Amino acid sequence: MGGNNLFILEKILDLAMTRHRILASNVANADTPGYRARDIRFTRELEKAVSGVSETVEVVESPTTLPSRDGNTVNIEIEMSKIAENTLMYNTALRMFEKKIRMMKDVIKGGR
Repeated sequence: MGGNNLFILEKILDLAMTRHRILASNVANADTPGYRARDIRFTRELEKAVSGVSETVEVVESPTTLPSRDGNTVNIEIEMSKIAENTLMYNTALRMFEKKIRMMKDVIKGGR
């Protein structure tokens, strides 16, 4: 039971890091003409990762607001909101992972 939970938490952490890189790239390219904002479908990617279906994360064009005059689809407010949400998910999963490890260490030490 505990091992499976750790595996799922590990996958959440991996996907959150991947998503953070993608979202940061969106922000960095906010002024790049023609740049299309990207993201991942987190839940779908997590299901794939946990079931062992695929090691590859599918990056999709992010459905955001209408493109600006230069064709750029990055909306800084939306991207920053996604980054905040993703950071919260990552930190929560990390705390849960650390707690599971501590609990396993306590069991190994005899519950002290």
